Amino acid sequence: MNKLESFRAKLQIDEHSLEIELRDYPKFVDDIGQAHVLAISDRDAAKDDLDQIEAKADYEIRESAALADEKITNPEVESQKKLDPKVKAANKKFLELKLLAAQWGVLKEACEKRSYALSKLVDLYIANYYSEIEKKGEGDFKTMQSHRVKTELKERRKRVEV
Repeated sequence: MNKLESFRAKLQIDEHSLEIELRDYPKFVDDIGQAHVLAISDRDAAKDDLDQIEAKADYEIRESAALADEKITNPEVESQKKLDPKVKAANKKFLELKLLAAQWGVLKEACEKRSYALSKLVDLYIANYYSEIEKKGEGDFKTMQSHRVKTELKERRKRVEV
């Protein structure tokens, strides 16, 4: 499991350990942000390398044509550059790092959404949502909702009778 996948696995929130989730969240965000920044930096460095390799290939193609006393058009130079093995390897590396940077960006966005979900889960915890589920045991949502409504109606009747 690589670093990206391990962080993806940590997106899951354990609703029964909210205090730990809240405590660890700032470090989680920082780790993802730092990894995203490094991925962008690696991508940009690969782009610079690609540009330099393309420039060198361009020069060599034009120089070779000049020594052979041949005229060469810009589209021909571009075509030959794309076929150069060094250019192809540098372009492949750049595209891989571009994809990785994009994946870290998506993970960073998911982390931001996780913050909202964590906040809502804390609200549910404060409202004793999870304790009611644990008391009930198994049962679907409609059954729990029905039980909640019946309990509330009984309490209202008692208040009216008093």
